[in-house]
Amino acid sequence: MRQISQLANGQISPSYLSEIENGKVKNPSKKIARALAKALGVREFELFTFEDYVEGEFKMCKYRMEYPTMNGWVYYCDLVARGKNITKKELEEVGCTEVERAKCKQMMELTCGMGIVPEPRE
Repeated sequence: MRQISQLANGQISPSYLSEIENGKVKNPSKKIARALAKALGVREFELFTFEDYVEGEFKMCKYRMEYPTMNGWVYYCDLVARGKNITKKELEEVGCTEVERAKCKQMMELTCGMGIVPEPRE
């Protein structure tokens, strides 16, 4: 914990790291997540999406895109970016369920502070 704290330039105390590791802290701030990711040499979202990790690759919706920025990788929904207006049934047919949209939004909020996901039309 001390070594990681040092790699994070002292931005995270060893005791706080222990609380994160033991599940006592559920949602560290974006500043903490960035410092921890940098110290570990990973992208921020990798710290908090282990349930999506399968055999070395993240399961990703084919409409969830990523692109690099000066501040790191950012996720966005290609359906929203192209202004697609589709029904709930059409969204679910491509795997864009309410649960998946919530995951996408969470990942986008973690990486860039906001997330816009498709809302089905009636």
